Amino acid sequence: MEVDYESLLKDYLVETRELLDMAEESILGLEKEYHPEQINTLFRVIHTIKGNSAIFDFPLITGLAHSFENLLNQLRKKEIKPSDQEIGLFLECIDALKEMNEHKDTVSNSKVSELVSKIDDILKAEYERSESEEKPRFGLYSLPKKDKSIITPPSTDGVSFKDGKILIPKSYIAKAEQEGLSLFLVKFQPKDMDDRNCSKVVEEFSNFGLVLSHGNLNGKNGTHSNGSKNEIHYVVIMYSSDKESFLKCSPISLLSASTIFEPEKRKSPSESRVIPDRPKQSVPGPEVQDKSKEVSAEHYLKIPLQLLDHMINLAGETIIVRNQLLQKIENYDDPSLLSIVRNLSQLITSSQESVMRTRLQKLESLYKRIPRLIHDLERTTGKEVELSLEGGEVELDKNIIDSISDPITHMIRNSMDHGIESPEERILAGKPRKGKILLSASLRGGNVILKVEDDGRGLNVDRIKSKAVERGLITEEEAQRKSPEELSEYIFSPGFSTAHAVSSTSGRGVGMDVVKMNFQKAGGTVSVSSKQSVGTSIIATLPQTLSIINCQMVRTSGILFAIPQQNISELILLDQRSVSYLEKKMVYQLRGHLLPLIDIGEILGLSSDHLGETNGKYIVVVHTEKHKFGMLIEEIENPEEIVVKPLSKDLAKINLYTGAAILGDGNVALILDISGISKFLKLHTNVKEELRSKSVHTIEDREHYLLFSVEDQMFALDSRSVIRIEQVDPKHFERIMDKEVVQYRGEVVELCRLDRYFNLKDEGKDEQRTMILVQTSLGKKGILVQEIHNVIGEIGSFAKNEDQSSGVIGNGIVFGQTVVVIDPIVVLKKIGKDPIRQRAISE
Repeated sequence: MEVDYESLLKDYLVETRELLDMAEESILGLEKEYHPEQINTLFRVIHTIKGNSAIFDFPLITGLAHSFENLLNQLRKKEIKPSDQEIGLFLECIDALKEMNEHKDTVSNSKVSELVSKIDDILKAEYERSESEEKPRFGLYSLPKKDKSIITPPSTDGVSFKDGKILIPKSYIAKAEQEGLSLFLVKFQPKDMDDRNCSKVVEEFSNFGLVLSHGNLNGKNGTHSNGSKNEIHYVVIMYSSDKESFLKCSPISLLSASTIFEPEKRKSPSESRVIPDRPKQSVPGPEVQDKSKEVSAEHYLKIPLQLLDHMINLAGETIIVRNQLLQKIENYDDPSLLSIVRNLSQLITSSQESVMRTRLQKLESLYKRIPRLIHDLERTTGKEVELSLEGGEVELDKNIIDSISDPITHMIRNSMDHGIESPEERILAGKPRKGKILLSASLRGGNVILKVEDDGRGLNVDRIKSKAVERGLITEEEAQRKSPEELSEYIFSPGFSTAHAVSSTSGRGVGMDVVKMNFQKAGGTVSVSSKQSVGTSIIATLPQTLSIINCQMVRTSGILFAIPQQNISELILLDQRSVSYLEKKMVYQLRGHLLPLIDIGEILGLSSDHLGETNGKYIVVVHTEKHKFGMLIEEIENPEEIVVKPLSKDLAKINLYTGAAILGDGNVALILDISGISKFLKLHTNVKEELRSKSVHTIEDREHYLLFSVEDQMFALDSRSVIRIEQVDPKHFERIMDKEVVQYRGEVVELCRLDRYFNLKDEGKDEQRTMILVQTSLGKKGILVQEIHNVIGEIGSFAKNEDQSSGVIGNGIVFGQTVVVIDPIVVLKKIGKDPIRQRAISE
C-alpha cells in the first residue's frame, strides 16, 4: 500500500502546532509556579516534536528540539523553578519552532545556532557547577560547540572493549527503555567524512539524536584520532524512530548500524500523543498509548473546512426549499400530507442545527493565545497584570473566531498600554500593585457577548472631547451637550488617539476603528464604557453563527422586511392614546415608561401615511446592547428561519441592513440591522436619561396585564406568565387523545379555548388565530384568543373573588368594558383534568 506522504505531512503540521501551543501553556504555567508535572509534560512535548520532525527530515527543527530537550532534562533533575532567563529562552525556542513549523524556510541556520548556543552556555555552566559535586552518569549529552575535540566528557561506566568487541553498559539500554527510544551503535571511517573532523560528525549526529558515547575502536573514548583514514570510529546514539528512519538522517556513510534496543511498538507521527504522567513517578517512562484516550479519540474525525462550508451552504439551500414547500402546501386541504410535510420540516431544522454546530468552536482556542500576549506585554511595558479568562466553553462560528482574533488582541494591548497603570502609579493611587484584565464570554439570546475589562485609569473623557473638537469631529457646542458615554465612542473613530507618544504597543490611532470594523464585518457591534480611575470595559456583541437565523417577518408600505428575533423584546398593538411627543420626538407610553418610537417606513424613505391617519399598526419593541426602542410597522407576518445572503457593495454601505434573504415564495427580504438603525437615529444616552426622568414612576415589581378578547368578552392575565404571543393557522391544529394541539418550534403544544371553558356564546367571530404561550409545570400550553388589545398597568374598579379555584381572580373595568382577570395556570390545570393528566400530575 502506497503511503500518502502529503496527508501525513498535513497531520504532522497540525499536531506540531497543537503540541507547541501546549508547550507554551506549560512554560507560562512554570513561570507562575513550578510543578514537576509541567516540566515533564513540556519535556515529552519537545521530545515528540523532535522525533516526528526527524521522520519528516526537518533537521533544523530536530536539532533545536534536541538541544531544548537536553536543557529540560537538566531542569527536571534539579526540580527547581526555571529562572526568568530560562523562561525567556524557552519562549524564544517555541517561537522559532512555531515559525519553522509554519514556514520552514524563513528561519535561518544562524537563528537556530544562536538559540542552541544559548542553551549550550546554560548547560555548560550547569555542568561545570555540578562537576565538583557529583560526576554526571552519562556526561553532558550534547554540546555542539565548534572546535571542541571532546563532545561528551569521559564516563566511568561507559563503553568498554573486550576481545575486539564493543560492550554497551546495561544503563544505556535501561535509559533507552525508560525514554521509549531506539538505541543504535554505528561505525564509520574518517575517509567518508568529506574533510570534516570527527568532532563535527559527532556534532551532526547529536543534532537529531542523543549521543551517549563515541570514540574509536582503539579503545579511546571521545574523538581523538591517530590520523589514519582507515581507523574505525563508533557512536552510541538514542533515536526517536526506527533504524530505517535513522539511516536516512545519518550525516555520513556508515560501515554498519546495529540496533541494540528498540521499543516494542512504534507509532506514526499522526498517532503520537502527549500523555499524562504516571502516578508517583517523577521521571516519565516510555510513551505507551492510554487505552481510555484511544477510545475517546475514536469519536472524532478530521474533516476539511471546505467540506463543512459546502454542507452548511447545502443546509441553507434546503431551508429555502423547505420554506417554499411549506408555503405551497398551505393550499392543500390534506391533513395527512400536512403532517408529513411538518415532520419533514422538523427533520430539516434538526439537520440544519446539527450541521451548523460542526463549525462551532470553543473560545478556548482564542483564549490560549492571550496568556503569552500578556507575558510579552509585561516585559515590554514593565507593568504587572493578573489575567482572568472566563467563558472559554462558549462556542462561536470558526469563521467569526478567525475574524475577531486580531481585534481581541488589540483590545488586550490597548488595556495594557492605555488602561493599566505602572506598579508605582497604582501604589500611589491606593490600588494593588498588579492590575487586572478580564476577558469573558457569555451567551445571551443567541448572541455571544465578549468583554475586555480592566481596573486601570479609565478613559480621560475631557481629553477625548478636546481631541474630537481639535480634529473637527464635533463642534465645541455639540461636545458640551454630549454625555461621557457618547464622547467615549469617539475612540472608535479612524486615526483617533489620545496617547501623548507613540509606543511599540499602541498610540498611532489605527487600532480601535479597525476593531470596530472587524466586529461589524462579523455581524456584531462593539461599545465602550469607562469610569476614570476605576477602569474600562469594551463590550462586543456577536451572532453565534452568520448563516441561518430566525427572523420575524414584518411589512411596511407593502414591502417585506426581516427582523432577527434575537433583537425583538415584544410585539404590541398600537394604542394611539399612548403616543406623545418629547422634543419633537415620537415616544410611546409602555407600562409606565416612555419608549422612543420610530416609523421604519419613513426612516427607509418609503411612502407612508401619517401615524394619525393610519389604523391597525403594530409596534415591534427591539433592543440592542445599549438601546431599546419601538418600530411602527403595518403588518406582522409569520416568523421564518432564513438563510442570510450578503449584500451588494452599494447596499452594504448603508448601515441599516445586515443582509438579505430569499423567502419560500421566491421574494427577497432585507434583514434590518437594529444596531445600525439605533445609531442612525442617534439614540444616545442623554435621550435615554431624559426619557427616564420624564417617565411615569411605577413600582418595579408591579403587575402588568395582557388584555385580550374571546367572543366579545374581555379577559386579562398577568403578562409575566406569558412566554410569547404567536399567530397560528387553524389548518395546523391536530387532535391527539381528545386534546387539541399544534406543533410549535419542534414541540407539541396543547391548546386551550376559553370560550368552551367559560361557556361563552358563539357570536360567529373570526376563527381564533392568536396563541398566548404560557409556561406551566407540565410544559408549554397555548391559550387561543381572537384579539390582543394591549398591555396595561392597572385595572379600574377591580373586585377580587374570594373563591379563585376556578381560575378567575376577579373582574374590573378597562376602557369602559368589563374585564375578567384570570390565573392562566389554574385555568389550564382545570381544563386538563382528565385521567391521563391526573396520572401525570400524581407521578
